[in-house]
Amino acid sequence: MARRVRWVRAPDARGGRRANVKLRKGKVIPRDDGKRIEEFVGAATTGTDSVSVARMLAPPGWSEPAQKPEFDEVVIVLKGELTLVVDGRRQLIEQGEMGLVPRGRRVVYRNDGQGACDYYSVCAPAFRVELANIEQAEEEPQENRVTVQVAHPQGKRFSKQVTELAETFLEKLELSGCELSISLVGDHAIRRLNRTWRKKDKATDVLSFPAGEAPKGTPGPRQLGDVVISLDTAKLQAREYERTLEQEVARYLAHGLLHLLGHDHERPKDAQKMARAEERLLGASGMVGDAVAPRARKLMT
Repeated sequence: MARRVRWVRAPDARGGRRANVKLRKGKVIPRDDGKRIEEFVGAATTGTDSVSVARMLAPPGWSEPAQKPEFDEVVIVLKGELTLVVDGRRQLIEQGEMGLVPRGRRVVYRNDGQGACDYYSVCAPAFRVELANIEQAEEEPQENRVTVQVAHPQGKRFSKQVTELAETFLEKLELSGCELSISLVGDHAIRRLNRTWRKKDKATDVLSFPAGEAPKGTPGPRQLGDVVISLDTAKLQAREYERTLEQEVARYLAHGLLHLLGHDHERPKDAQKMARAEERLLGASGMVGDAVAPRARKLMT
């Protein structure tokens, strides 16, 4: 194992500098990604511009955004393995091996191994953040979560289809990191909910219960709310309008989801906007689109 030694210049009796003074401890550079950097020679420690020497300890799973540095870098792996992706080509530097990344090449550093990677980095000229040209890391979109509650004898066979349909709708709406709850019920259950929450004592096709805005900083996915669909009403409406039951349920889901997102159809202008949104999701006219006046339909096209 290499000794932790750095070489600096110390003042002599005449106020000049003399070389080769051994210092066994470097300066730890603060990081927030789990990687440890201890610089022995460089801009942050000795004020050296021509070269920098630092020891790195990268935990398993660690990676950095792509960068195109204005310095040459040599890496010397003491333990573990280091992955370099240089101009799209993957190179694995294993224990006891060295790697060279010439300046001006686009490189990604990461540790794909099962254990920590202990290595030295030598940069010429010395590493500086402004010379690394680190690209802005793009946040990966978070997955949506859809849960389906079944409270109808025929609901089980629709559960998977409704889940996939909801995921497709959320993707079309360019939503990520959201949680949506869907309930497949009968007329009796939806009538009870309609009576309790809307003071309307009758069955209906679909009800929406928005979750509301969570306080800023609340962890976890964004809660959209609940969509409740009556399969009894869907069967009746599908027969009456010569649609399949699957098509009818899709119409209810699109309508209910848009209500969760703040759409409404009380005013003509809002109805036109919601009708267009339904059509984008379904690829055909939805519940609001079928209800608006012919003149309003012309304005939407």
